[in-house]
Amino acid sequence: MSSSAFAASLTTWQIDEFNKKLDNNRVQLLKNLDDSKQKLESTAKENSAITETSLFKAASCLWAISEEDQDLDFNKLVSWLQETIINEYIKLDWDIKRLNYGLTSEDPIIFWNTLDTYYNQNAQKISDLETDYYVKATKAKENFLAYVDNNKDLLNWLAVKLDAFELIQNSANNATKALDAFSWAINKVSTLLKDLEKAREEVEAQYEAQLDKIIAETIAKYQPSWEVQAQYYVNKENYMAKFRTEIKKAEFYLFSGIFDYEKYENLLEKKANIDKQFLGSDKNLDCSLLLTTSFNITRYTEWVQESSNAIIEWLNLLTDAIEDERINMSILETPSVTYFQKDAEKLIRNSARKFRNMLESISPVQETTTWDVVEETNSAAESTPAVVSVTFTQAFKKNQYHEQVKTLQTVLKNWWYYNGEITGVYSPATIEAVYHFQLKEGIITGNEKDKSAYGWFGTATRARMNALLQ
Repeated sequence: MSSSAFAASLTTWQIDEFNKKLDNNRVQLLKNLDDSKQKLESTAKENSAITETSLFKAASCLWAISEEDQDLDFNKLVSWLQETIINEYIKLDWDIKRLNYGLTSEDPIIFWNTLDTYYNQNAQKISDLETDYYVKATKAKENFLAYVDNNKDLLNWLAVKLDAFELIQNSANNATKALDAFSWAINKVSTLLKDLEKAREEVEAQYEAQLDKIIAETIAKYQPSWEVQAQYYVNKENYMAKFRTEIKKAEFYLFSGIFDYEKYENLLEKKANIDKQFLGSDKNLDCSLLLTTSFNITRYTEWVQESSNAIIEWLNLLTDAIEDERINMSILETPSVTYFQKDAEKLIRNSARKFRNMLESISPVQETTTWDVVEETNSAAESTPAVVSVTFTQAFKKNQYHEQVKTLQTVLKNWWYYNGEITGVYSPATIEAVYHFQLKEGIITGNEKDKSAYGWFGTATRARMNALLQ
């Protein structure tokens, strides 16, 4: 019999019966699945009480709990099976429509059996799901409790660090969400942020062109080696990164009476430092490193949480004020952009002057004319003095005062690692500046197990800085 004859032999009654059977099968399967879900609800709750604990997360992070045993979310498993049932239903429904319109042929008995198979196979999957889940949940619970008994102190210590890591991540992410909501509220009623973004892009291009000009002039003046020229461009990237942060602060100057953008940047920087130390290239947390490191991640948590809460509170106040039209954004557009441009011009002048001084400090020493000396003196009177040549000879203890620390702070300030006062005290801010210098120069990677060299002005760090300054 031909294909068209087979299709024609299917009556309207048969098509209707196929539709009824398929619909009944789908409804019954979903009901069976929901019944199974209800039966295992108490087990799922009991498992959640275990899997959501810090100790379970710690054991899982160390792979003491297998990946299979970690996946005890019954709702997720049910959702997956529900999706399978519905997708198969859609395919069979389409097959019936094709039969109805004569687009394909099928023996009515064989197709009827296909509908039975659809029901029977998925009913078996539902039954297997119940059984597998009971077995898996029991096994995971037993393995977890046995591991905890043997490693409780270790897991408790890692759990504290994991909680701290998660708090830092959530705090930074929640602050960013608040900033996004604030920006969205402004963009609904004003072009202010878009205008400032355009102005910022123009200013960054101007600043980069200025730095390139300074590099070209310095090369023409000193004819330095290729190695020194390469260092010029490395420092240019440092200055560009710092400039982008500073100019971003200027974008939010209008709201600085309530929202401290610098605190937000500091919060993100803390998170980035933590991520760099403990996240692998695949962005997964290295729990073994977190467990064994001497770095005390918990010391950040109080500051991070307080900063995040303050930032969110500030931004929510501003967002509510904008949405309630208590702040008229449209009348602030032109004066805000004008102020931003003036502030940016000032920032470019000051930063470019520091960049020129910094390049002078690492360029080959040459005899200068009287005119050159006068020009350098006038420039230095308005900025942080450049360190032409110096040799560092010793390390410093925390909070130690030493004259060489003043020179060190000056060098770090010229290179935009340090923003504090020139005090001669090896302060925490100075230590952090040395740490960032070490990272940039490859003296450390930030992933060492032993963190004692971080911020320590030791032999390798002094040698590298002395080489750059000669």
